[in-house]
Amino acid sequence: MTAPLSLVRSALAALAASLLTGAPSPGGQQGISVTFLANEGVLLSSGSREVLIDGLFERYETGFALPADSTRSALRRAARPFDSVDLILVTHRHGDHFHPAPVAGHLLANAGAVLLTSAQVIDSLRGSLPQGHRLTPRLMARTTPPGTRRREVVGGIAVDLLGLPHDGFRHRKVEHLGYIVELGGRRVLHVGDAKLDESTLAPFRLDTARIDVALLPHWVVTSESGRRMIEQWIRPRQVVAFHLGDSDAERVPQAVSAAVPGAITFVRSLDRRVW
Repeated sequence: MTAPLSLVRSALAALAASLLTGAPSPGGQQGISVTFLANEGVLLSSGSREVLIDGLFERYETGFALPADSTRSALRRAARPFDSVDLILVTHRHGDHFHPAPVAGHLLANAGAVLLTSAQVIDSLRGSLPQGHRLTPRLMARTTPPGTRRREVVGGIAVDLLGLPHDGFRHRKVEHLGYIVELGGRRVLHVGDAKLDESTLAPFRLDTARIDVALLPHWVVTSESGRRMIEQWIRPRQVVAFHLGDSDAERVPQAVSAAVPGAITFVRSLDRRVW
């Protein structure tokens, strides 16, 4: 029997309250900071390790947010504060998550960065790389079919790749990945634009995976069906909503807070939280 929505909200609020900003990590580890860029772009940091997810993109369509020009330039040039990225993850090839030029620019400028993503993304990147480049060993194509999971460890950073289909029938041919990144004793889930329902989530049993922070599109958090999926199949300690459009800054945070007490919404580029 499906639980009443009020109980779902209460359960999610209790889970969020159990993870306090700045609280010590299990085993005395450092915890993790999450810096928001725009759309679903984030930089995860713990100690000397950094992971960039869906953070290298350009203008895609009207209504999608962009970081400031100076931020995009620094990302593309691997300039401070983005000069120490170890791992770049891309959920899929859509332009509000990925653009080949800034990804190529960052990889060429940052000899320590590895790209881990789908074959479609890497194929889209090749036209932006100069002839004779030596990036191939740092391009990891790991397309993961829907319903399957694989683990990679890159530079000491453990990542679970989740085969999650993109939401919407028209995107059925898009290779799409979710990620669980382990840093600083925390587990951060990034689902991209995945279709989240029982059939796509049940194979992964994320509800038993001790997800500390779940980064989710705001429309998932504010929909009744989405909240039920979060409570039943993910059970994160902290819910974070993002992927706001240019006109959503006032409306969406209020809707997120009303839907899931304790959830937060990333609105401003370079906003940073620590868990």
